Amino acid sequence: MSSSQRWLLFWGTVLLWLALCFLLKALGIIGDPLGYFWPGFLLLAGIGLLFSALVPARPVVGREEEIVTVDRQDARQVSVEIEHGVGQIEVTGGAPPGAALTVSRGTGMKVSSRLEGDRLSVKVECGPSFAPVIGPESGIWRFRLTDEVPLTLSVESGASQMTLDLQDLLVTYCKLETGASSVTLIPPARVPSALLDVEAGAAALNVQIPEGVAARIRLKDGLAACTVDQNRFPPLGGRIYQSPDYDDAAYRVEIILEAGVSSVNIR
Repeated sequence: MSSSQRWLLFWGTVLLWLALCFLLKALGIIGDPLGYFWPGFLLLAGIGLLFSALVPARPVVGREEEIVTVDRQDARQVSVEIEHGVGQIEVTGGAPPGAALTVSRGTGMKVSSRLEGDRLSVKVECGPSFAPVIGPESGIWRFRLTDEVPLTLSVESGASQMTLDLQDLLVTYCKLETGASSVTLIPPARVPSALLDVEAGAAALNVQIPEGVAARIRLKDGLAACTVDQNRFPPLGGRIYQSPDYDDAAYRVEIILEAGVSSVNIR
């Protein structure tokens, strides 16, 4: 569905609902029509948000999705901050040479960047990605980050279906805050020492640690159900799990995980 078609669908629905409210008023069934219009409108918008979060989006077929590119400006370090509402989001490597990142172009997105010395800070605000009016046409905010320089990454999201595949990136620090979400998180595979700080609400979190990467996993209180591959990461006590070769490994990651009513699988 094109952007113009989604706008037509949205406003058509609004006008039909408004007309129905005035019709019920004319028939003497309800009183103030606007008093019924706004609660119904919010209800329909909420259903759209939930539908987007739960139902996989369809890919754009027959043409390339429009993207926004942020130039790296020869920075030697990049900091990326992503604020996301509700829907689907995908963060991976694969930005073209010279770019700090690319992201799907969509309604409701704001991008800003600032270069200070050799460090580039990029902030992307991308709201809900639900039909019919908000987000990219595919329904997925797709981020491609640079693999040319070290990165720090911050992702704050609401009710989302999220993939953070960092294995090809030089992410030294990642902060993830999410609510009622389904999250797949893959740590970086070629960073000498990386730190992932995760705070999740009612989430289903699947952490896939690449082969050849040693890990130390610290679990804070509040986890409802947590499964850790203890063959790779034996328990040390105090809700800490660690690879036997962690101290001497060429590539390692420390994961600090705090979650509410969540299901967590780490392997």
